[in-house]
Amino acid sequence: MATFYGWAGKILRIDLLKKSIKKYALPKKLAREFIGGRGFGAKIIFDELRPGIDPFSAENLIIIAVGPLTGAPIPTSRCVFVTKSPLTNAYLCSFMGGYFPVELKFAGYDVIVISGKAEKPVYIWIENDYVEIRNAESFWGLTTDKTEEYIKQETDQNAKVACIGPAGENLVKYACVISGKRAAGRGGVGAVFGSKNLKAIAIRGLRHIHIADNKAFKKVAVELFKEVKSVPQLLTKYGSVGIVSLMNELGVLPTRNFVTGVFESVEQIDGEAFDKFTIGKEACYGCPLRCGQVRAVKYGKYSGFETVGPEYETVVMFGSHCSNSCPESIIAADALCDKLGLDTISTGYVIGFAMDLYEKGILSKNEVDGLDIKFGNHEVILEIIKKIAYREGFGNILAEGARNAAMRIGRGSAKYVMAVKGLEFPGYDPRGLKGHGLSIATSNRGACHNRGYATQETRGWPWAEDRFGVIGKGKLAAVNQNKGCIIDSSIWCLFFAFRVRFEVYTSKLLPLVTGVPDFSDVNELMKIGERIYNVERAFNVREGFTRKDDILPRRFLEEPMPEGNSKGQIFEMAPMLNEYYKVRGWHQKTGIPTKQKLLELGLNEVVEELQRLQKLK
Repeated sequence: MATFYGWAGKILRIDLLKKSIKKYALPKKLAREFIGGRGFGAKIIFDELRPGIDPFSAENLIIIAVGPLTGAPIPTSRCVFVTKSPLTNAYLCSFMGGYFPVELKFAGYDVIVISGKAEKPVYIWIENDYVEIRNAESFWGLTTDKTEEYIKQETDQNAKVACIGPAGENLVKYACVISGKRAAGRGGVGAVFGSKNLKAIAIRGLRHIHIADNKAFKKVAVELFKEVKSVPQLLTKYGSVGIVSLMNELGVLPTRNFVTGVFESVEQIDGEAFDKFTIGKEACYGCPLRCGQVRAVKYGKYSGFETVGPEYETVVMFGSHCSNSCPESIIAADALCDKLGLDTISTGYVIGFAMDLYEKGILSKNEVDGLDIKFGNHEVILEIIKKIAYREGFGNILAEGARNAAMRIGRGSAKYVMAVKGLEFPGYDPRGLKGHGLSIATSNRGACHNRGYATQETRGWPWAEDRFGVIGKGKLAAVNQNKGCIIDSSIWCLFFAFRVRFEVYTSKLLPLVTGVPDFSDVNELMKIGERIYNVERAFNVREGFTRKDDILPRRFLEEPMPEGNSKGQIFEMAPMLNEYYKVRGWHQKTGIPTKQKLLELGLNEVVEELQRLQKLK
């Protein structure tokens, strides 16, 4: 690796308090052992962030990283935002697609590490080698769309801008970062931006990616695109909302705060229902799928709202979870969340959670600012979204997240919170997808919709022919989580990666792009994925997380699914978790990686750190 191919070869470090800007060469050992993206973020934050810090303190880091494949003309135009989550107090990695990640690579950087807190609102302007911290007081308070518009006027119309809205400024604990209509959505990275008085990052890059063997790369890329054309094109036709009906048929579509997995009005919020609002399609850089469905409401109460999506998770959380069968209101909610800078999954979840408490009599109408927040009342959703973003009235409680809101509300409300490690549940009921449920329970960032991708259970994949079975689910979860680390470090689009033989293509393309022959070994790649996952786990162990946190809400463990094609199912936690820890090489009682496993993965410095903290036996 005498010369960098694939990687830009540079780390940019910015201290907002000291107003310092420094550039460093990318360590070749880091590139070889952690690939990029999620791997870089996990290693850097473990090495540099001391345990126990407040996520809103100036000490917290924001790490933005791309992968060696980012910028290549294939579906790898993604970056990761890594920080300590204010919602969970755990490790957080949140991903963004679109064009911002490619612009970062083309500007000449693999990683940005941001520390400190600015005295006043600022944004970062990057134009290739030129980097500046600029005043953003005039942009503070603006929505994300206006922020992007005005920053482009001040910098370059071709710049790519990632910014926060009012939710991030007001430290809503699940505020996101938006670039165009793409989001680094989960866990509150936008709130960490706000805590640092960082409004935005704007980038203009005019370089390009250097590919070690461009001729061979193009040949494999052609094979890749041929293969993806041979699989069903549901994603291209409808976007991810196309699977709503499938999940309902399986009996795992979250409905009325996960009381059931069947929504009686599903045909009003499925792919065909939303297709009526489609006015165009968008694609991320280098992707042939064009899964971004541009949809607009042209008539009625929600006229004027336009979005790219809404994605499956958004439709579920604002739809069946809230017992809402009005697609126009879901489009409007999605668009409003983007403008205000809110994660649609957590926002939709807390609204449905509040509806559940209201119908149970735990919350009174007076306590929710006089709103009639019964299930199915879509007319209150936009009002609650605004209250959350601006922390007004009852919205100030919901802005803390469901787990924290339940602590404030009391009266037994905690048992109705569907979350893992404090992160609100996504759009799959684990009672009917056991492997996916285990992946969610053991996810390093909490109840994540794309950690493990164990919906493979519906397609007869190895070790998981029976979605209700428990045998083999530990292996399924661990293997998929390791694969996920490779996807997120290279960085592939997850939608694309699981529609092709991504291990085959990664082992072909990574060495052709980077010139590193070891990346052609699938087993070596899987070991790197396992290494990354264990570093993330070690971060959480250092923060006090153990086996007790790898658990699903009691509803899934004790209440059988009442109807549908998953009727009678509960989630059998213990046997699957025991198998998972055995496969992982983690301690059965604590869920902490063993010294032997960490040394096997070459993580000697992690062993030293956990021993110093007396976390290893």
